[in-house]
This record gives sequence, structure tokens and C-alpha cells, in this order.
Amino acid sequence: MLRQRLTEAFGPEALVLGADGDDRPDFIVVDERYGLVIVDVESNGSDPASRKPYVRLNRKIADLREEIPVVDHFRPQRLVLFLDHPTELLTQQGTSGWALSLVDLNTGGWISRLPQEEADPDDLQDLRAALAPSLVFEIKARRGATDAGRAERHRVRAILDAEQAAAATGPVADVLRLSGPPGSGKTLVLAGRARYLSGRHPDWRIGIVCYNNALVPYLRTLVANHPNVEVDTFGKFARKRGLRIALDDAAQAEYDVDAVLARGLEPDLDAVLVDEAQDFADAWVRLLLNAVRPDRGGIVLAGDNGQALYREVKEFAALAGRSVESCRLTRGYRSTRQIMAAAVSTQSRSGSMPRNDVPVGEPVDLIWAPTWNDQAAAIAWEVGRLIESGERGPEDIAILVTQKPGTMNRLRRALDHVRLPYLVVDRSNAASFDPSSPEIKVMTVHAAKGYEFDVVLLFGLEALPYASEDAVAADQEAARRARVGYVGMTRARDQLLITYTRDNPYLDALRNNPDVRIWTWPDDYEV
Repeated sequence: MLRQRLTEAFGPEALVLGADGDDRPDFIVVDERYGLVIVDVESNGSDPASRKPYVRLNRKIADLREEIPVVDHFRPQRLVLFLDHPTELLTQQGTSGWALSLVDLNTGGWISRLPQEEADPDDLQDLRAALAPSLVFEIKARRGATDAGRAERHRVRAILDAEQAAAATGPVADVLRLSGPPGSGKTLVLAGRARYLSGRHPDWRIGIVCYNNALVPYLRTLVANHPNVEVDTFGKFARKRGLRIALDDAAQAEYDVDAVLARGLEPDLDAVLVDEAQDFADAWVRLLLNAVRPDRGGIVLAGDNGQALYREVKEFAALAGRSVESCRLTRGYRSTRQIMAAAVSTQSRSGSMPRNDVPVGEPVDLIWAPTWNDQAAAIAWEVGRLIESGERGPEDIAILVTQKPGTMNRLRRALDHVRLPYLVVDRSNAASFDPSSPEIKVMTVHAAKGYEFDVVLLFGLEALPYASEDAVAADQEAARRARVGYVGMTRARDQLLITYTRDNPYLDALRNNPDVRIWTWPDDYEV
């Protein structure tokens, strides 16, 4: 509760950490406005007028300085919270710090009296990385069309915000359902939780299980140097345990899991983290629940029903009778506001309009071409121009197709014609390919699930059969087909280009969207 109150007071951008040892302060807050804030909690009738609580806190801060040198770049603000004080207490104890009561904390007005401290952004990042390495990831910086002056790539730290960090580090008694829109950081939260649990419990065995074979290498990079964390698809998870569970037949999977559990399954994991859970069969979830030792790290099921491409969207029957908590991430970080608005406009039921704090970028480009071969030529031209300008490298770009037959060959010929380096990702290399390798990635939308790219060119939106809102509500297969375009568009971080030849209602929605620019190939191009 105390951590929640502090998070509410400082806001979602602040990092609020609880103590991970007796020598640490009870809470450490890193915030852009207030700098470094140190909080210690006193109970058992401690006297706010006594110097002892502040001396203890100063000793902890001194230890923190020795352990983490970047703390020297800050002038820590000291707060001592007296839980047993019955009324408002907010007072400044000279240079020692502030005294607060639980009443102060609950009313919330105290933070307006706290002086703001200007801190160097790099120091803030270094401090967060030192205090919470499990919540810090190395990712590529955004370099969209709005970053015209930045021709070269650089790397920045991505730090889980308060909402995400709470999901990554909070206790899970049994089951946590983690949901959120595309790009809200569900995968990073799972990786952060795996790293957090691994650091606190090096003797635990922790499993990350995903649906997409192509996602395994990426997840493994996020938990590198944590040997007690295993990453597998569900199929590999089962095979490693000598179990034969159907992967394409839900009814057969139920029969197979029944047989396994009747024989007896010895739990061998202390925590399980499931990515893209919306595409998991109910029987798979039932097996995973039985693979977790009780009273350890529980199981986290992360997913978004709006991105379900393989399964019927419904509640897992396997969770009946379990203690299930829910957490929904609300802020999307991946895609610009324009990309999300365009994607949502094509869906009658999936997705929600982006929040106001989503980054603003360039409009989506909708490109009409006379034939599919012309679409491929337009894509090759666009990609070539992006690379020639120095704004993008081949590794920043993905060409996604909604269906394979004939499309891949068209794209191969067009890309070969302009001599661009590319990699077609398919079943033969999906489990081993590196998304940062120096080629343009050509892959299906299904294979791209879980990945993100600076620039996405989407080919084949017109080939998706359109289903009315009523049909989507009545037909799960129609609903899955309708989500393919949405999933493909939301793989883009900075720029989204969509080509088409024929009309359908998806294209109609995009043409009527103010966040979309419309072009004609080759008339509008300098070719």
C-alpha cells in the first residue's frame, strides 16, 4: 500500500523501488522533477522529534553512496514516514529532511511542498539502471521522420515506468493476467520480471513460454546472463519434458493434457511467464499451471485479445477456481499516435484510440499502385530511398505480407532489381534469425508477432477478407482475419507505409483518416 501511495503521489513517470535489504532505505524514488528521494518508515511509536530516525536514514544514504557512485551527483531529499502518528505531521526537520504521517501520505497534498530538484537526464538514467537493472533494457532510439537532424543510430535505455515496474516486481500469489494495447511493454514486463525473480532467487527455475518460434531469440537476448531463466515455445517446453501435446488441435490437446495429469506431473518450475497468451490453447495453460511449484513466483499470462490470430478469444477455463489478479497497462510506447490511430480506424471492435501522451510522428502513407507487381516496385523504391538518404539502415525496415502465395516472389524480384539486402524469414530460419541483422526483413504478419521495427511496409491489406461488425461478433474465424491488418500495422514504431491495388472497407477507413497521406504509384514519384 505504501509503495502504491508513493507512486500515486509522484506519478507514473517516477521509479519507486522497495527495499531489497536491511541496509537499504525502505523506498527509493527516482523522479525527473524531484531527483532522488529517500524514504524510511518508522513504526512502534517512534518520536518524530527524535534525531535517531534521521541518523539511521543518513547512514543508509551513506552506504548507498559507497555502493552506487552516481548517487553523489544528487542531493537526496529525505523523508521519514511515521506510521503510528495519528494526525497530519508534515514538517521539515531542519536539514535532516521531512517528517510525514500516514495521514499526510493518504491525503497527498504533501508533495506540493517538496522542493523540486533539477537533475541531469543522463544521471537519472544511470541511477535508474544502477538501482533497478532488471527493469532497464537496451533498445534502439526512435528515429522517425520527425528526427530529421539525426542521421545516425544511437542507443538509449528503456526503463519500465511505474505501471510496468509494479507488474514486473509485485508479488503474484497464483495467477496474474497482464493485458494492454500493442506496444505497451508486456514483453518487457515479462523479461523484467524474469530478471527480477532471477536476481532475488538464483536457486529458482524460471520459464518464459511464448507462441511464436521467431520470438524466442529476442526473448533470450532480454534475459541473457540469467542462466536460471529458460525461454521456449510451448511445443519445445512440452518436448523437453518428454510430453506429446497437440499443437494444432485443441480437442486433442485437452485429451493429451488429461493423460499427462492422470499419470502425474511433477512441478519443476518456480515461476512461469507466458507471452502472447491470447493465442494459447486452454489445455496448454492448464499444463503450465500444473508445472509451477505452489507458493513461489506464480504464473503471469500476458496478452491482448485484440491481437489474437490463432485462437478463439475466450476466458481460459483452466483458471476456474484459481486466484486470478488482473493488471492492464494503459500506455503504448511502440507506435506513434498516427500509426495507432490508423490501425484502430480499420477495426470495428479491436484496439482503442491512443492516449494523448503517445509520441507524435509523421502521417501514415497509403500508396495505390495499378498491380501487385507495381506495389512491389513501389515498396522497393521507398525502401531504397530511405536507405540512400541515410535516415534508415536496412536493419530498421520490415516488409510484412498478409499472405504468402506469390507475394514473396514479387518482393524478391523487386528487391533484387534494386540490389537491396534482404532476409526472408520463414519456418526454416525463424527460430534463429536476429531481428537486428543488417538486412531488410521480409516476413508474414503472423511471423512478426511480438516484434517491432522502425519502418513497416504492409503488403496485402486488400487481400484480407472483410467481415462486418455483426459477422466478427458471431464468427471467431472472421474476427481473427480482421485482426491481421491491425497486428501488422502496430509492428511499426515510427513510419508505416501501406500499398494496395483494390479497394475494401479497410482501405476506405484509411482514406478517410486525417492521419493518412494518399499517394499514387508511379505518378506521384520521381522515378
